Amino acid sequence: MTSHSAPPTTLLGLEWVRFACILPVLLWHYNHFYFVAGHPVGFERTAQPGYSLFAPFYEHGFLSVQAFWCLSGFIFFWKYAEPVQAAQVSLARFLWLRFSRLYPLHLLTLLLVAALSWVYERQMGAGFVYQNQDWWHFGLQLLMASDWGPTISWSFNGPIWSISLELLVYLIFFGLCRLGVTRWWMVLGLIAGSGAVYALKLTSHPVVLCLFFFYLGALTCQVHQRASHWPVSRQQALAGLGVAATVGALALSTAGLVRPMYVVALMTPVAIFALVRWVQPQSARTRSFIETLGHMTYSTYLWHFPLQLAAAVWFMDRPQDLPAHSGWWLAAYLGLSYAVAVPSYRLIEAPAQRWLRRFTPR
Repeated sequence: MTSHSAPPTTLLGLEWVRFACILPVLLWHYNHFYFVAGHPVGFERTAQPGYSLFAPFYEHGFLSVQAFWCLSGFIFFWKYAEPVQAAQVSLARFLWLRFSRLYPLHLLTLLLVAALSWVYERQMGAGFVYQNQDWWHFGLQLLMASDWGPTISWSFNGPIWSISLELLVYLIFFGLCRLGVTRWWMVLGLIAGSGAVYALKLTSHPVVLCLFFFYLGALTCQVHQRASHWPVSRQQALAGLGVAATVGALALSTAGLVRPMYVVALMTPVAIFALVRWVQPQSARTRSFIETLGHMTYSTYLWHFPLQLAAAVWFMDRPQDLPAHSGWWLAAYLGLSYAVAVPSYRLIEAPAQRWLRRFTPR
């Protein structure tokens, strides 16, 4: 008798993917520690601590943002595609659920960065890394619309740019679902269309790339849902084939034959598909631990730049003394970025989300 896997009620493998994606971002932004009044001073990428170990992240860590977009596409298609298409979820409810999840911590970190930036600019005459620290850009950040315009306007807590773009794609996703654009061939058409626009450079707006990866995640979700009805052996074989293809793509990328972004476009769906199947622990403690790792991600993403700015303010009288080349400074930065995330989620994000969702539209 052939065994089939039952569809899991929670996909803990997604939490592992989320957690894995944050380290490359932290290392990609490590170069901020070399900035003084908006300019890198004495910065050499290969001289960053632990470069021999972390070189792929120091060089290409920004690509984790695309992986996050892909992951979001999977999650949103998994949770919302059918209810939105069936008009079981209103636009107001959909937006309020996103607002309650994202906005409280965004507002807190934005206000903190604004205050620290004011202190830094008064003495240094320019922003630490991002220079658009005026009321107009503050208002855009307040609305989480900082990067909806024709170009990216780096300001205040700069990493929020990817969340800002994702919000635009959420609206597109909702509208397309209401129009019934949820079949696999429709999703594939969106991927092909946005990919062509990006490849042909018809626009420089990064929302096109966000749309591409978001719907790549949606397609991954559809493959996952269909494969869930297959025998376990067939699912495992497909996951193994994907891993082998990813290893091959990584080898080609290392040899300079394939762009790293193409590898991420292959690796992220494969990682999602495989880990959703392989990460199914029975222990309640293990499940809780994995969920905690996933919950840390958004906090880590929004807190790491305020922590860097706080260090810059501390050393602004003697910026040359900031020990950016030191391995212990790298360890402290990573450790603190992760350490602050757990209490941030438990004491700020989760309580604020619960309170706000008391007012969720029906």
